Amino acid sequence: MSFAVRVPGSTSNLGAGFDCLGLALDLWLEARLEPGEGPPRYGGSLAGLDPANDLVHRMLVEHEALRGHRLIVESAIPVGKGLGSSAAAIVAGLALARLALGDPFDRDAIFRGAAQEEGHPDNAGPAVFGGLVLAAHRPTRLTLHRDLAVALAIPDRTIETKMARDLLPLELPRETAVGQAARSAALVLGLTWGDPDLIDFGMDDRIAVPHRRHLIPGYDAAVAAALDAGAYGVTISGAGSALVAITARADAGPVSAAMATALSRAGNPAAPRAVAVATEGLVRLNC
Repeated sequence: MSFAVRVPGSTSNLGAGFDCLGLALDLWLEARLEPGEGPPRYGGSLAGLDPANDLVHRMLVEHEALRGHRLIVESAIPVGKGLGSSAAAIVAGLALARLALGDPFDRDAIFRGAAQEEGHPDNAGPAVFGGLVLAAHRPTRLTLHRDLAVALAIPDRTIETKMARDLLPLELPRETAVGQAARSAALVLGLTWGDPDLIDFGMDDRIAVPHRRHLIPGYDAAVAAALDAGAYGVTISGAGSALVAITARADAGPVSAAMATALSRAGNPAAPRAVAVATEGLVRLNC
């Protein structure tokens, strides 16, 4: 039998929602198992990938689910840009493993496995469930306001997630922790209510961005350009290198262009991308 799944990319560490708030994006990874033998085949943003570095392949091997099948993966999710490529691959691998082994296609179990594998749930939640997800005591779907849109600027250069995470402080002053909590709450309300002022306040992360902005040449100029173009709030997507802005729908194109232009002028070539929100997450495809 053949098995196939589709998983969206995502933007995480969304503003002050560090490690707990993520949004699925209309950028997809598709993975399938077909009867037969041979090495994995990769396309799209994964073209030329060594199977030893493929998380889909690793999940299948760890669960002994590859026997008698060949893996084929096609992805439109940029790699190393903070857009959920790792989470999508892990989710796809775990889902395919369950299908190949005859286990129930249990999204809750797949989410738990992916969150444990990644070490944080803010990409795994949107990848499995789609839309805007708050990783509280359980993954909770929120409703992004219909008037809001996402704008991206995606640099050519990549950032390694572990290196970016190692830059973060082990301790925070009390006032920083309190301020971050207030911003996180404001962001949840702003994204669900469509309130620009709350989004602006809530996208101002005080934990990760101050320690990572130097990794993205032109970051401050890009933020200023995005706000001038109408963005409600801007931050680093995941661990970077992409920037993400929340905007009105009509402003998504101009905002993404303004960010990309500012980064490129700073010697950090980047492409604009206005991308829709993926309202569904992990999907089993008919074969």
